[in-house]
Amino acid sequence: METTRFSIILVLILLVSCQSKNEPQQIDCQPPATLIAKAPCESGYPGVQLVASSYVAGSATQFIYRIFVQKDTLSSDLIKSSYANASNEQIIISDTILKDAPKFVAQVSINCGTGKDYPSKYFAFVKRPATNPGCYVWALQNL
Repeated sequence: METTRFSIILVLILLVSCQSKNEPQQIDCQPPATLIAKAPCESGYPGVQLVASSYVAGSATQFIYRIFVQKDTLSSDLIKSSYANASNEQIIISDTILKDAPKFVAQVSINCGTGKDYPSKYFAFVKRPATNPGCYVWALQNL
């Protein structure tokens, strides 16, 4: 009876100690919850400027952007990214990558120096006309 109690207490202590080691890492490294896509008329850059925000990171942070170019506005093909690159909170995706696509999906992973990437949700953007002739905006679309 005493051996069984001792075993149960030992297992509980091990579980609690494992959880406390993993929690700070998850709290200190969270991927962006928000991604904004700015078209050339908004940003002044050719292509699209992506700006990630609402994340939690340590001092050694790297963002990995994965872009999935879609052939139409109804597509959601997320099997193979068309483009992947590392950057900071902002990156410019050139028009040569987007190839006049009406929609693209982006995912931003964050690496806080832990050796593990923490991916964000997928963000879908659809090209929409703007009030200024010759301009367009990238509107966030729910997946």
